[in-house]
Amino acid sequence: RHFFATIVSSEFKGLTRIKRHQRVYAALGERMREEIHALSMKTLTPEEWQP
Repeated sequence: RHFFATIVSSEFKGLTRIKRHQRVYAALGERMREEIHALSMKTLTPEEWQP
């Protein structure tokens, strides 16, 4: 399964894009291995979010 997600969180403030993605992967845990084949994501802070 392939997914695209835009994730907005104040937790991303001061983090590189790679660190932001690592936090998302950690939150998804086993689902990344078992249920999700590919995940494209845009990770933003609330200040970076442009709806």
